[in-house]
Amino acid sequence: MTKIKEDKKLIKGPWSWTPDDIKLLKKLYPHGNTRMIAEKLCRPLTAVRQKAYDIGMKTDTYQYWTDDELNQLAKLYPNTSTRELAEKLNRSEGSIKTKARQLGLRKSKSYLKAIKTGPRKQNNN
Repeated sequence: MTKIKEDKKLIKGPWSWTPDDIKLLKKLYPHGNTRMIAEKLCRPLTAVRQKAYDIGMKTDTYQYWTDDELNQLAKLYPNTSTRELAEKLNRSEGSIKTKARQLGLRKSKSYLKAIKTGPRKQNNN
């Protein structure tokens, strides 16, 4: 198949990945911070992750939890919003929630009452 025929089969539009977009993705993605990459490219987070997956990229970084961070999380989690903790510890909200769950941490009853919500009901299925 000729190059011209191949190009015609590709979907074109504002969502198409340009060579510059892919170059930036290849430069930044291995170092993490997918959210920042998505903002720079004006694309949804899922589109950035999918494109990286499609071209076989992985991040080189995993931010291991230090003892100090774990102590801060245990101390602050019960009475601090997940968003605030994420900013304070320079992690995603998902990372905070996952680590809290692994450690068996829960929001305090007084915190939940203050934000006018209760603990989620357990699914007994």
